Amino acid sequence: MDWYLVRTKSNKERWVRDQLAATLPEVFLPLLESRERRWGKLAWTITPLFPCYLFARLNPRRDYFDVRYLPGVQGLVGAGAEPLAVPQGVIEEIRRRGVNGVVKIEDRALGGGDRVRVIEGPFRGFEAIFDRYLSGAERVTILLNTIEATGVRVVLPASAVTKFS
Repeated sequence: MDWYLVRTKSNKERWVRDQLAATLPEVFLPLLESRERRWGKLAWTITPLFPCYLFARLNPRRDYFDVRYLPGVQGLVGAGAEPLAVPQGVIEEIRRRGVNGVVKIEDRALGGGDRVRVIEGPFRGFEAIFDRYLSGAERVTILLNTIEATGVRVVLPASAVTKFS
Protein backbone atom coordinates (compact mmCIF):
# COMPACT_ATOMS: atom_id res chain seq x y z
CA MET A 1 0.00 0.00 0.00
CA ASP A 2 1.15 3.50 -0.85
CA TRP A 3 0.52 6.93 0.66
CA TYR A 4 -1.98 9.23 -1.04
CA LEU A 5 -2.93 12.85 -0.49
CA VAL A 6 -6.56 13.32 0.51
CA ARG A 7 -8.14 16.74 -0.05
CA THR A 8 -10.70 17.70 2.60
CA LYS A 9 -13.28 20.41 2.95
CA SER A 10 -12.15 23.48 4.87
CA ASN A 11 -11.57 22.84 8.60
CA LYS A 12 -12.56 19.16 8.29
CA GLU A 13 -9.02 17.73 8.41
CA ARG A 14 -9.22 16.37 11.97
CA TRP A 15 -12.70 14.94 11.53
CA VAL A 16 -11.74 13.19 8.28
CA ARG A 17 -8.54 11.90 9.92
CA ASP A 18 -10.56 10.37 12.76
CA GLN A 19 -13.06 8.75 10.38
CA LEU A 20 -10.36 7.32 8.08
CA ALA A 21 -8.30 6.04 11.02
CA ALA A 22 -11.12 3.61 11.80
CA THR A 23 -10.87 1.91 8.38
CA LEU A 24 -7.36 2.51 7.00
CA PRO A 25 -4.07 1.17 8.36
CA GLU A 26 -2.44 4.62 8.63
CA VAL A 27 -3.55 8.24 8.39
CA PHE A 28 -1.19 11.16 8.89
CA LEU A 29 -2.27 14.75 9.51
CA PRO A 30 0.88 16.83 10.05
CA LEU A 31 0.26 19.77 12.35
CA LEU A 32 2.00 23.11 12.75
CA GLU A 33 2.58 24.84 16.09
CA SER A 34 3.13 28.54 15.63
CA ARG A 35 2.43 31.85 17.29
CA GLU A 36 -0.51 33.83 15.96
CA ARG A 37 -1.89 37.14 17.03
CA ARG A 38 -5.27 36.74 18.77
CA TRP A 39 -7.07 39.61 20.43
CA GLY A 40 -3.89 41.67 20.22
CA LYS A 41 -1.68 39.04 21.91
CA LEU A 42 0.59 36.35 20.51
CA ALA A 43 -0.63 32.86 21.38
CA TRP A 44 0.55 29.37 20.44
CA THR A 45 -1.83 27.59 18.07
CA ILE A 46 -1.82 24.18 16.43
CA THR A 47 -3.22 24.05 12.91
CA PRO A 48 -2.81 21.67 9.97
CA LEU A 49 0.57 22.06 8.26
CA PHE A 50 -1.22 21.71 4.91
CA PRO A 51 -4.74 23.13 5.30
CA CYS A 52 -7.39 20.96 3.59
CA TYR A 53 -4.99 18.03 3.09
CA LEU A 54 -3.95 14.87 4.92
CA PHE A 55 -2.04 11.72 4.01
CA ALA A 56 -3.56 8.25 4.02
CA ARG A 57 -2.01 4.84 3.34
CA LEU A 58 -4.48 2.88 1.27
CA ASN A 59 -5.04 0.43 -1.54
CA PRO A 60 -6.78 2.52 -4.23
CA ARG A 61 -8.53 -0.48 -5.78
CA ARG A 62 -10.06 -1.53 -2.47
CA ASP A 63 -10.42 1.76 -0.55
CA TYR A 64 -10.99 4.44 -3.21
CA PHE A 65 -14.77 4.77 -2.92
CA ASP A 66 -14.78 4.57 0.89
CA VAL A 67 -12.30 7.44 1.04
CA ARG A 68 -13.55 9.53 -1.88
CA TYR A 69 -17.18 9.58 -0.78
CA LEU A 70 -16.62 10.06 2.92
CA PRO A 71 -18.37 13.25 4.10
CA GLY A 72 -15.78 16.01 4.41
CA VAL A 73 -13.57 14.67 1.61
CA GLN A 74 -13.21 16.60 -1.66
CA GLY A 75 -11.18 13.89 -3.38
CA LEU A 76 -7.76 12.34 -3.79
CA VAL A 77 -5.00 14.37 -5.42
CA GLY A 78 -4.14 12.88 -8.76
CA ALA A 79 -3.58 13.24 -12.45
CA GLY A 80 -6.88 12.96 -14.24
CA ALA A 81 -8.92 10.18 -12.68
CA GLU A 82 -5.91 8.38 -11.20
CA PRO A 83 -4.76 9.27 -7.68
CA LEU A 84 -1.01 9.85 -7.43
CA ALA A 85 1.03 8.05 -4.79
CA VAL A 86 3.12 10.21 -2.45
CA PRO A 87 6.72 8.95 -2.11
CA GLN A 88 7.47 7.40 1.29
CA GLY A 89 10.45 9.76 1.64
CA VAL A 90 8.12 12.79 1.77
CA ILE A 91 6.18 11.31 4.70
CA GLU A 92 9.39 10.35 6.51
CA GLU A 93 10.86 13.85 6.08
CA ILE A 94 7.73 15.56 7.46
CA ARG A 95 7.71 13.16 10.42
CA ARG A 96 11.42 13.75 11.02
CA ARG A 97 10.88 17.50 11.30
CA GLY A 98 8.20 17.22 13.98
CA VAL A 99 7.50 15.67 17.35
CA ASN A 100 4.39 13.47 17.47
CA GLY A 101 3.30 14.84 14.09
CA VAL A 102 3.61 18.48 15.20
CA VAL A 103 6.12 20.73 13.43
CA LYS A 104 7.07 23.79 15.48
CA ILE A 105 8.23 27.03 13.94
CA GLU A 106 10.19 29.09 16.41
CA ASP A 107 10.08 32.85 16.42
CA ARG A 108 13.09 34.37 14.73
CA ALA A 109 15.47 35.28 17.51
CA LEU A 110 16.73 38.82 17.81
CA GLY A 111 20.39 39.53 18.38
CA GLY A 112 22.05 42.41 20.17
CA GLY A 113 22.27 45.43 17.89
CA ASP A 114 19.42 44.38 15.57
CA ARG A 115 17.18 47.20 14.42
CA VAL A 116 13.61 46.66 15.65
CA ARG A 117 10.29 48.44 15.40
CA VAL A 118 7.79 48.59 18.27
CA ILE A 119 4.46 47.24 16.99
CA GLU A 120 2.24 47.61 20.07
CA GLY A 121 1.96 49.60 23.25
CA PRO A 122 2.70 53.26 24.00
CA PHE A 123 5.89 53.26 21.88
CA ARG A 124 4.15 51.80 18.82
CA GLY A 125 5.80 52.91 15.58
CA PHE A 126 9.13 53.83 17.19
CA GLU A 127 12.36 52.36 15.86
CA ALA A 128 14.94 51.07 18.32
CA ILE A 129 18.02 48.89 18.76
CA PHE A 130 17.53 45.47 20.36
CA ASP A 131 19.56 45.10 23.57
CA ARG A 132 18.74 41.72 25.17
CA TYR A 133 16.11 39.24 26.33
CA LEU A 134 14.90 39.27 29.94
CA SER A 135 13.23 36.34 31.76
CA GLY A 136 13.56 33.85 28.93
CA ALA A 137 12.16 35.14 25.67
CA GLU A 138 9.05 36.85 27.02
CA ARG A 139 10.50 40.31 27.79
CA VAL A 140 13.15 42.34 26.02
CA THR A 141 15.10 45.54 26.54
CA ILE A 142 15.55 47.92 23.66
CA LEU A 143 17.42 51.17 23.23
CA LEU A 144 14.88 53.70 22.06
CA ASN A 145 15.94 56.75 20.06
CA THR A 146 13.76 59.77 20.71
CA ILE A 147 14.02 63.42 19.80
CA GLU A 148 15.04 64.45 23.33
CA ALA A 149 17.45 61.62 24.09
CA THR A 150 19.29 58.78 22.45
CA GLY A 151 19.61 55.29 23.81
CA VAL A 152 16.78 55.32 26.37
CA ARG A 153 16.52 51.74 27.69
CA VAL A 154 12.93 50.43 27.65
CA VAL A 155 11.59 47.05 28.81
CA LEU A 156 8.77 45.60 26.68
CA PRO A 157 7.07 42.26 26.06
CA ALA A 158 8.92 40.37 23.32
CA SER A 159 5.70 40.29 21.27
CA ALA A 160 5.75 44.11 21.11
CA VAL A 161 8.81 44.30 18.84
CA THR A 162 9.64 42.98 15.42
CA LYS A 163 12.82 42.93 13.41
CA PHE A 164 13.10 45.97 11.18
CA SER A 165 14.44 45.44 7.69
